[in-house]
Amino acid sequence: GNWLKIKCIKRQEFVIVGWTPSDKVRAFRSLILGVHDGGKLRFAGKVGTGFDTAELFRLMKIMAPLEQKAATVQAPRAEVRGAHWLRPKLVAEIAFTEMTNEGTLRHPSYLGLREDKKAAAVVLETERRTAKLTAAPANTIAISNRDRVIYPESNITKGQLADHYAAVAEIMLPWVGSRPISLVRCPQGRAKKCFFQKHDAGSFGDKVHHVGIMEKDGHEEPYLYVDDADGLMTCVQMGTIELHGWGARIEDVEKADRLVFDLDPDEGLDFEAVRAAAFQFRDILKSLGLTTFPMLTGGKGVHVIAPLTPQAEWPQVKDFAHRLAQAVAQSDPSHFTAALSKARRKGRIFVDYLRNQRGATAIMPYSARSRPGAPVAAPITWAEMKTIDAPSHFHVGDAPELKKRAASKSLAGWGRADQSLPDL
Repeated sequence: GNWLKIKCIKRQEFVIVGWTPSDKVRAFRSLILGVHDGGKLRFAGKVGTGFDTAELFRLMKIMAPLEQKAATVQAPRAEVRGAHWLRPKLVAEIAFTEMTNEGTLRHPSYLGLREDKKAAAVVLETERRTAKLTAAPANTIAISNRDRVIYPESNITKGQLADHYAAVAEIMLPWVGSRPISLVRCPQGRAKKCFFQKHDAGSFGDKVHHVGIMEKDGHEEPYLYVDDADGLMTCVQMGTIELHGWGARIEDVEKADRLVFDLDPDEGLDFEAVRAAAFQFRDILKSLGLTTFPMLTGGKGVHVIAPLTPQAEWPQVKDFAHRLAQAVAQSDPSHFTAALSKARRKGRIFVDYLRNQRGATAIMPYSARSRPGAPVAAPITWAEMKTIDAPSHFHVGDAPELKKRAASKSLAGWGRADQSLPDL
């Protein structure tokens, strides 16, 4: 109608959670919408315009296998009388003018299905949520046992580790936020039992969210993700030291948004070998049209990272990384290996291309490491790569310097490039 021409129109994705029947045709009158807000799926209103006849019947066919008896969301009875409820699997893009005080859409209009997005990734977009990623994010999570020593060799406590994450949340969330993550949890400190965790049955509360991802055997598992400082600090409160992330975001976990080549030196190799290897990979990838950025891992090696526009799917990305790693190892076998066997890595740098496959993770920028001295993974420039002393150059306690660096002109565009996976 005319309102589309004169109103300020917003567009956002919503989950289709049900439909209400029409009296005139054997189809729906309106779709019932939901959105994840505060970690829970809630009613966001209904949409009954924007469909042509073909789309209406196409949607009926798609929705039929998803019907369930139980209500998918709580909603006013008058709004959902006669509702056919659906398992929350479908995502629709909706145009609307504003959100009412009750949290429902005003003047919604259906624009189409978003088959590229997962329902679990559909969250309420507000100015407050955006601010959490661009302004210094406050958190409301209380940290218990702040005096517990987490790094015994340097007497760094849980409170000091929490202070690090609180300080770097602003610069860390653009990388770790809205990305499936695996946590290295060391509840009693790094010198005692530590374990990886990527799923959660609810013990983290509503500040740490879940995105359903299909496993190889065909069943869906809830993977963890955070999207604000409260979520990050909840992980720390639960004993997390390290945060590792997928090479894709929750909006579409099947398409990679980066390549990561992890240059992992054999025991006994000095950092000069890693430094030279990083520049060699920079030049190789540049010759293929890819801009890259180095990151100190806080461990033994360096990551050479090539951001990608999320277009290529995991089999293509893994194949590219594998063939490139093999080509480098074959052309310079005295310095590199792409072999998984540790026996074949002696005196060489292992080019870990396996970071570039579905479900694999890599350490996130500004994450602490569960290693002696509490090192931190940190972005650097290629100019700094020429002189930096070690991959463990930065440590817990360096948050003020890391924040200052992140705001500097030299690192302002770090990790960002509009580029696609080339043919190899």
